[in-house]
Amino acid sequence: MTSLITIDGPPGSGKTTTILREATTWDSDAAVVTYTRDAAAVIQQRAPHVRTGTVYSLSWPHVKPFATGKRVMVPTSAAYSTRRVAHLMDPALDAYTAAAPSLQPKRITDEIARALHNWDGLGTPPFDLAKLKATGQLTFILPLARWVAGGCPMPKEDKLNTLAIDEAQDMGALELRAALGLLRGKGTAFAYGDPGQAIFAGSKGVRPDALPPAWTMADETRTMHGGYRVGDPIATLAANTLRPYYDRPASVFCADHATQLIPWDSLQQPSGAGLVLGYSRWTVAKYFRQWGLTNTAVTPKVSRADSELVLSTGHAAKGSEADDVYLLPWSRKAITRIEANDPNALRLLYVMLTRARKRLHIPRSLYVRLKR
Repeated sequence: MTSLITIDGPPGSGKTTTILREATTWDSDAAVVTYTRDAAAVIQQRAPHVRTGTVYSLSWPHVKPFATGKRVMVPTSAAYSTRRVAHLMDPALDAYTAAAPSLQPKRITDEIARALHNWDGLGTPPFDLAKLKATGQLTFILPLARWVAGGCPMPKEDKLNTLAIDEAQDMGALELRAALGLLRGKGTAFAYGDPGQAIFAGSKGVRPDALPPAWTMADETRTMHGGYRVGDPIATLAANTLRPYYDRPASVFCADHATQLIPWDSLQQPSGAGLVLGYSRWTVAKYFRQWGLTNTAVTPKVSRADSELVLSTGHAAKGSEADDVYLLPWSRKAITRIEANDPNALRLLYVMLTRARKRLHIPRSLYVRLKR
């Protein structure tokens, strides 16, 4: 019987480093599952000997017979995701806001995909899988669901003894079940993640107040201790912010150094390097224009926030860090969500708060509420 051991890794606790260290002790029948292809490439670069990929790429040789059409890989080509925005009139800035997820048309396949993501692979699937077409949001998840429904068939020699899952909080129940399907009968999966950073859980059909599937499906849970990134008072502030959703003491991840909390006036552009985080793409674009910026990135993937100014949404900044982090003002409606302990808002703010190593600059509208 396969087993799932979920390891709670708070921000800055070295989850990926731990995975790579553990990987040096594994035999050839092991692999690392990442959330994105970019993350897989980073691990592959740091540890070329470790088999690495997303649950889709690792399972595809066995899932392929369950696909009804040709799998199409669509590379990201948006200008803002590959280069800095040159100036206020750069079309990339308009493209950035137009591509906001909240502005995209809602399709029935999106709802079906969410339901499939949230299926744990046990019992009857939420839909007749044979009648669905693998298009749009169903291109990858539907063949995976068919494979899981069929018992995850694959040659015994291709089965694995050990899996390490990075960013496990971002995996849906079906993806997690498919990962377990790659294991031999007595294989073990170690799922590393942080429930507080489950800011994409809604797209996987997870209820806002529920823990990610890696926690609800675990046979055993453990917690990593020690942090290198966020010190007090910010570590305590972040833990208190998250507490209504997930109660974890700051002492578990608090770094030895201090991380200052500094009120700032967002009307004034930061004078040095740093990571500037907005609640939405609209907010990011507004301040890009208001500050009259040039040659500035609107995603951390394009440049380094320790050497220049980088603007980003809180969602896009997950996994990033900088000595100086600046939070842009939240709208009154968004602040109301915090005050109402809305899990989605709490997790997003927690992610933003835990990006800073040395100094967190925060607008007074948020400062007065977080200091209560």
